[in-house]
Amino acid sequence: MKKILSLLSVTIVSILLSSQAHALFEARVSYGLLATNADLGPLCPTCSAPAPSIVPTYGLGADAILTLPIPLIPGVGIRYENMGLTAGSGGVDFKADYTRTALILNWRPIDNFIYLGPILTYGISHTTKLKAEDGGVKKADFSADSVKSYSVGLEGGLKLIGFSVGAEIGYLDFRWNDAKDSTGNAPTQDINMSGTYAKFILGFSI
Repeated sequence: MKKILSLLSVTIVSILLSSQAHALFEARVSYGLLATNADLGPLCPTCSAPAPSIVPTYGLGADAILTLPIPLIPGVGIRYENMGLTAGSGGVDFKADYTRTALILNWRPIDNFIYLGPILTYGISHTTKLKAEDGGVKKADFSADSVKSYSVGLEGGLKLIGFSVGAEIGYLDFRWNDAKDSTGNAPTQDINMSGTYAKFILGFSI
């Protein structure tokens, strides 16, 4: 009986130590794009040529995620993104820049050498800027104080000796509500920057 209890104790301790070994803090950097569906035409009604077709926004990001050693409990963290676009047509040029800070919730039902699972984000802080120039003359300069965003995606990749390489793809709902034009040439606009996004990710975990 004592041997059985001793063996049981060793097993429990081993399980606890193994669980602690899976306590994970992950820091990672990313390069991504967002294929927005924004209509640029209404943003510059005084421009002399039609607005260019929208092009993807590109930029860098960083994540910090903490995963507790408890089964079925998702990881939580924070994400920062700095993205932008440039597009031109017929002498009309648009340039947009934005930053986004968001909370992360991710869950990896597969998390060994290979990891795979859903990831959600919810925006908590944003900065926005979108400008239009016609022949070098500024025609619109939008920014928005009321911005809402959230994303739903799938992440996956490989892990090796504390490092990881992977990708993420999903949909970002990103709305600049009541954006105001400081030049006064365009009315207040709701700018919908939503669209499909993708990221290439490099990470380090402890």
